Amino acid sequence: FDEPEIDVALTLGRQLGFGIARLRAEEARRAAEERAQQLASIVESSDDAIVSKDLDGIIRTWNSGAERLFGYGAAEVIGKPVTILFPPGREDEEPGILARIRRGERIHHYETVRRRKDGELLDISLTVSPVRDAGGNIVGASKIARDITGRKEAERKLRDSEQRLSFFNDTATTEIYTT
Repeated sequence: FDEPEIDVALTLGRQLGFGIARLRAEEARRAAEERAQQLASIVESSDDAIVSKDLDGIIRTWNSGAERLFGYGAAEVIGKPVTILFPPGREDEEPGILARIRRGERIHHYETVRRRKDGELLDISLTVSPVRDAGGNIVGASKIARDITGRKEAERKLRDSEQRLSFFNDTATTEIYTT
């Protein structure tokens, strides 16, 4: 091959290499978008409330599970402090939660009480995890809340039943002895 033919072959080879690199980058971008869409779909279809907030406690995202659990639509709460869900006397929980998140701690199955839009109180179990940016800096928190009101009610009924049984046993023993 003479010099001009070699230059053409090198130019074509470079262009082919750039084209292949562009296709690979496009495939990687598409795969990342599909994963992100799948993750968003999982979050949105969850029965649990999944909420994110920044380090100031301001709500940034709100899934449909949160709408069902708390009664607020996303447009009503995004941009507002998460403490709108706290009943009176529980507001002091948030600074402690945020402090732990800032330290990178994860909070597992923290049982507390929150308030629905209609004022009803709910027993919930919270899992709170730090959210990090691409540089690894903590920029917020994700909260997963599960309604445990039914379980708490069943536990209360069981305790009441055990107390009645204990009282009956104590009383019955005394009555039998007396008889």
